[in-house]
Amino acid sequence: MAETHFADLQAIVQTLAEAAVRTETRLQTLAVAQEHTETRLDTLALRMEELVQAQLRTEARLDTLTARLDTLALRMEELAQAQLRTEDEVARLRRTIETQIGGLGARWGMQAEEAFRQAMKTILEEVGFKADRYLAYDTTGEVFGRPDQVELDVVIQNGKAMVIEIKSSLDRGQVYLFSRKVVFYQRHTGRQVARQVIVTPFAEQRAHDVAGSLGVEICTDVSAFR
Repeated sequence: MAETHFADLQAIVQTLAEAAVRTETRLQTLAVAQEHTETRLDTLALRMEELVQAQLRTEARLDTLTARLDTLALRMEELAQAQLRTEDEVARLRRTIETQIGGLGARWGMQAEEAFRQAMKTILEEVGFKADRYLAYDTTGEVFGRPDQVELDVVIQNGKAMVIEIKSSLDRGQVYLFSRKVVFYQRHTGRQVARQVIVTPFAEQRAHDVAGSLGVEICTDVSAFR
């Protein structure tokens, strides 16, 4: 009976020993798995840290890019303002140049007109016509529409008056103005004008048309003037 109990006890001990071995094996397996898990966790933590650093670098680059864009926008605004100032300056300079050129042109035109007048008067004298300058002040503005000086070259031959206007070029407006001068001259001197002549090297066709209707002669060749 005692031997039977001893055998049973040995069997139990054997079973417990085998269970202990299995437990140990399972613990070792779990330990290895734990190590693998920890390794994977370490790797995951490292990857997370790398992602965090990459995110920080991305944000830093975005901040830098934003700053550059802000700077670029500021520069663009400065350039736009500079362009506007340049355009204003160019426009002002153009107006100044145009004004200066216009002034020069007006002065040159007056000088050329006077030079031409003197030359034509000399030629007229050479062909036998002596013109005297008629000057009178139009106080009522019947010639120019406002009070102004009226000037004409007048030739008296055989008691008859011939009024001469000398122009470097002629348009129809100048023909009308000359005709009003002649009317003014007749009214204020009481002398009838036998001929009214405009001497010019160039006359527009419309100037010829108006002159014909007003009885004004246009002479383009002084040497043939009689």
